Formats: sequence, C-alpha cells, structure tokens
Amino acid sequence: MSISKEVMGDSRTVEPAHAVDQPETAAGMTSGRLVAAQILTLIGYSFREARHKWTLIATTAATTVFLIVLPVVFNLDIVEGTIASARLMSGFEVDFGGIRVSDLVVRIQQVIAVVLNSFGIMLALFITGNVIPRTLTVGWGDLLMAQPIARPTLIVGRTLGAIGVVTANLAYLVLGSWAILTWKTGFGNAGFLSAGFLILVTYVACYAGMVLVGVMTRSSPVSVVAGMFIWFVGVPLNGLHYYEDWRFALRAGWARTLGEGIVDSLYWIMPKTGELAVGVAAAAQAETFSLSPVLWSLPFAIGCIGLACLWVSRQDY
Repeated sequence: MSISKEVMGDSRTVEPAHAVDQPETAAGMTSGRLVAAQILTLIGYSFREARHKWTLIATTAATTVFLIVLPVVFNLDIVEGTIASARLMSGFEVDFGGIRVSDLVVRIQQVIAVVLNSFGIMLALFITGNVIPRTLTVGWGDLLMAQPIARPTLIVGRTLGAIGVVTANLAYLVLGSWAILTWKTGFGNAGFLSAGFLILVTYVACYAGMVLVGVMTRSSPVSVVAGMFIWFVGVPLNGLHYYEDWRFALRAGWARTLGEGIVDSLYWIMPKTGELAVGVAAAAQAETFSLSPVLWSLPFAIGCIGLACLWVSRQDY
C-alpha cells in the first residue's frame, strides 16, 4: 500500500517497509525530517477539518463579532486619565463617577479572562473531544493505521493539531481585545496576555488527559467527561491542599491516613487547574502570579500524551 503527500509530506509514493524501517526514505528525507513533515501535515489537516466542520469558522466569526462590538458598545469620555461618563450604543449615558481608565480596563479584562477560563475551556474541550476517538474509529482508524506512518506520530500530530486550532482562536480573542482596549483607552495591561497563556496551559493539561482516555476508550463522550473532570477536580484539590483542617473531619487512624494519602497523591499527580485559575485572575488584574502551577501541570500533559502513544503502539487495530 502507498501513501500520498497528504500524510508523508511528499508527492511520490512510498512503500510502508521503506517508510518506517529505513533511516533514509525513498523521498530522500531523514527519519527525523519525515516525522516532522508528517506532524506538520497532520496539524494542517486538523485546521482544514475544523474549517470543513464549520467549527473554526463559527468560533472565528463569534470572536470577530465580539471584537467589533467591544469598541462601539460605549463611547468613553476620558478626562485626565479618568472616565467621566460613557455613552452606550442606545444613547444611554452612564456616569462612572471619575473612575480611573486603568481600573475599568482591568475589570473588563478580568471578566473576559474568567469567562475564558471557565466557559471557554469547557467549549474548547467539547469541540476537540472527538478528534482522537474519531481518528481511531473502525474504518477511519484502519485506513490511517495502514499508512506508512508511526502510530505515535499520528497521535502527536492530531493532538498538536487540536491544540493549534484552540490556540489560534484564543490568541485571536485575547490579542484582539487587548489591542482594542489599549487603542480605545490608551492603557495596556500586559498581565491580560499572561492570563491568556495560563488559560492555554489549563486547556492543554486537560486535553492531554482527554487524549489518553480517548485512545483507551475510543469514546468521545467519555473523553469529554474526563477532560471536564480534570479541569474541575483541581479546584477542590487546591483548597484541600492549603486548608489542612479538613483532615480533622476524618476519624483518627487508618481513615485519616488513607484520606490524606489519596488527596495528597491526587494533588501532586493532577494538573494544578485551581492554582492556574487563581493565576489567571491575578494576571488579569495586573498582579504578580506564580509559574509553579505551569511547571507542575506540563509534566502531566507530557506524561498523558506519552502513555497514549505507548497504548496505541501496543494495540491491535
């Protein structure tokens, strides 16, 4: 069986044995360059797939409408760095009582960041939840597995493709709203851009768990539930970790020891979505935040993707 440039990244056909086992392919590409070309091709395919399903078009259109409405919803009357009033689209005038421009911008950006870190992440997980399960479905999965492409490369390429689609939409919204607010008010809050980065890390950590569950179950609903669980469980785990008095609610002895062991183990294994949410709020308010939740969450994402690649490599499709 041969494969076209859609997967191999070359116009000539290559036999499976030569494409995988030989260090130098028939197309004259080294193994490393071939894998990179395949991953880039799969990422491009993910964008075309999102466009074909109208997912990319719908999210981009919704973001564009928001960015258009944002500067025209109200017309600010700025006097010496403070906002005297704002005239809404309907002509209704709101008296802000001389609130500082920076305070208003920070509040608006904080609302945007909180919505993105909750509803936005859930929407992104729902939209990309079927990428890996669909890749491994009977028929479609059989076709892909028959091609001269390593299974881990297939999983990594599809995973990066889904992350790329979400990253593009998130960057468009965050950078666009930041630029518009800076242009309209003259105040730029760089912390809002950092909040966007933390939101992306949260999504990547949750989606990596979805990838692992997706290759194990090949079920889109189960994958989405897993991603939602990873995103949600970080909040109570963060609270229990820093509020140690909860331990005294358990009976002293084996019950308390077991409860402490379970909570502590989950806290250090799971991504720090609760602490990342705190960081998002702090960054949006132009306050300092810690990068330790990022450093603790990325190993979880890398580990889940690695286990997913190992699982796929050992399955009989």
